[in-house]
Amino acid sequence: MKNNDKHHDILKTFLSIFIPLVIIATSITAGFLLQKQKTEKEFLKTHEQRHVEVLLRKANDDVKAVISDLFYLSVNPVLHQAIETGQPVTLKKLGRVFLEFCKKSKLYDQVRFLDATGMERVRINFGQGSPFIVQDDKLQNKLKRYYFADAIRLEAGRVFVSPFDLNVEQGQIERPLKPMIRFGTPVVDLKERKRGIVLLNYFGATLIENMKQSTSDMAGSFMLVNSGGHWLKGLDPEDEWGFMYKDRKDRTLGKRDPGAWELISMQETGQFSNKHGIYTFATIWPLGQGVLSSSGSGEAFKASGAVFSGKDFNWKVVSLISKKELKEQDNTILLQWLPLYGVLVFLLVFISIGLALAVTQRKRAEEERLRSEKFQGVLEMAGAVSHEMNQPMQVILGLSELLMIDLSADSPEYENIKTIKEQIARMGIITKKLMKITQYKTKGYLEKEIIDIDESTK
Repeated sequence: MKNNDKHHDILKTFLSIFIPLVIIATSITAGFLLQKQKTEKEFLKTHEQRHVEVLLRKANDDVKAVISDLFYLSVNPVLHQAIETGQPVTLKKLGRVFLEFCKKSKLYDQVRFLDATGMERVRINFGQGSPFIVQDDKLQNKLKRYYFADAIRLEAGRVFVSPFDLNVEQGQIERPLKPMIRFGTPVVDLKERKRGIVLLNYFGATLIENMKQSTSDMAGSFMLVNSGGHWLKGLDPEDEWGFMYKDRKDRTLGKRDPGAWELISMQETGQFSNKHGIYTFATIWPLGQGVLSSSGSGEAFKASGAVFSGKDFNWKVVSLISKKELKEQDNTILLQWLPLYGVLVFLLVFISIGLALAVTQRKRAEEERLRSEKFQGVLEMAGAVSHEMNQPMQVILGLSELLMIDLSADSPEYENIKTIKEQIARMGIITKKLMKITQYKTKGYLEKEIIDIDESTK
């Protein structure tokens, strides 16, 4: 029974120590983990802003490089010689110049010179990585294509940049898909008469791939969206180039996440969070001074609906860190730190057990000391009482002996006095024993003395 009480006291003390310690440790750990998650989230946001800026610079640099190539070709002496003479030999020479350029750059699906009627006079096709000059009988008239109409109407020295769309051949979207951006500029002769345009079909996929490689360690998913909210590069390939297909025109970021698109379309750069995750975005302005674009057309031989200047024509580069990705990051942090928390709780168990044993032992020692002091006081009082009782008993004992002398041995009074004397003698023995017990300190001796008293007084 005493062992059960002892174990109960140890358990009770252990719980009174362990539970508060665990609550404190859990609160501190939870606070640390929440702060860690918040810090990592802020790091992610800063990280994404930096990468979106890199994407922005890369896209702008690529566009500037293409415009530089366009002007280089448009002022080439061989081109102007071909314009002035109109001889087939100079056109063939121009074809070789364009061919060498295409081989070296590897950035253009087509390099073309179209005359003022829209007829291709020189055309280089990149093919499957082996550029070649297209034969004269394969050249086409592009008079009704929007990019020719939009470029030829410009003044000399200005550049047309087409919408970022898919290449169309013979009235059909080319397969496999070829994302294209067409850069065109008018070519004039010595009398400032427009004689046609130089047109570069820039591999749009190259721009996207260059942007992806620039931010290979982005935490979020990279998207490129045109000014209408259509995906040029999306999270799902099925959503891309929706404006080129009649049945996909409603696949826009604005339809998918109206609140997000409202913020992205109205601001040049920014970052915000919503139910889908963390959006980070920036605006690419491909059109510089003297550069125009148009709405283009997803249908062959259909004119552009509108002409855009630099302030109207843009792409949006967007990063989205989804809620799922954020949750995975939080879980990763938890998995990293929870084992340490487990070790901490394990240590607290041992600390609490040690403290519980020490506290219980100390408590029991204190209780033992108090009981001992209390019993010692009782013994001392018993000794004092015994000492005080001893003298009156001696007096009674003496008087009893005197009375017995005066009485006859066979008288009833004699027997009574004798009984009194015997009982007083017994009380004397008890008081002496009590006085002797007060000299002992341990429980064992006390029990022994009490037994001795009982045996001697029977």
